[in-house]
Amino acid sequence: MKNEVEVFGLTYDRFVLLQLHKALVRDLKLRHVVEMPSHGAKAAGSLYSLGFGLAGCYVTLVNPEMEMMAGWKALGMEDRVEPVIGADVYQSPFGDDQYDLSWNFVTWTELEDPPRFLSEMMRISKKYVLLVTCNNFQPGYPWHRLIHKIYGFPWNHGQVKYNHITKAKNMFKAAGLEVIEYGAIDTPGWPDPSGPRDIRLHKKFGAPTEKPDWEVPIIQYIKTRRYPRWMRALGRWDMAFRKGIFKLPLSHLFYVLGKKFTK
Repeated sequence: MKNEVEVFGLTYDRFVLLQLHKALVRDLKLRHVVEMPSHGAKAAGSLYSLGFGLAGCYVTLVNPEMEMMAGWKALGMEDRVEPVIGADVYQSPFGDDQYDLSWNFVTWTELEDPPRFLSEMMRISKKYVLLVTCNNFQPGYPWHRLIHKIYGFPWNHGQVKYNHITKAKNMFKAAGLEVIEYGAIDTPGWPDPSGPRDIRLHKKFGAPTEKPDWEVPIIQYIKTRRYPRWMRALGRWDMAFRKGIFKLPLSHLFYVLGKKFTK
């Protein structure tokens, strides 16, 4: 495997996700969380739920990248995470209402039947379902499509029709979930993707079975609690104005949080 260090933009992505998780655990009083599936998207997988673990939750990772479990161990949280391998995300092995929150980071759009997947996420959650999604309503998206066209890269970033906040919200409502919060996060001021990194990754790791040996800087930042000043400042702005669509034209990601109706 070839080594790849996650760039500063990805590190900021992970930093603001930590802040969102901390806020959700506090506001929703979460204790048990499942991330399904938990592989990565142009980055190291199975580390997206670190924020839930740091906030005191017990986390189940479905179909994780097992080599990345070392990140949980490095942070002393191996007792807060449980991997489940080989699960069918449409018929998972979990019981009804087993978790306080079921969630996914970006990769749910790669699935063949997202509405069916959402139904399963509802089944295994007591109350809440969270989907974080790439935002196609930002300048980097047409540039991303152009890169694929110019270089002839096959499109491997899921069903793009779901990368719109209105489409995702409507899917939640159609499934019988009450949308209680939605918004835009990861708003650093530059478009996503910037270009060269995307081209390099597609050239080096174009086949589905190819992936790099990831180095993830956020692990060291968490261990030392010494985040760059610019990251802290940007994160405060990002979180303060996350709700709604105010930041949508500049944000790399959006999220939709749904609640099951009380029976």
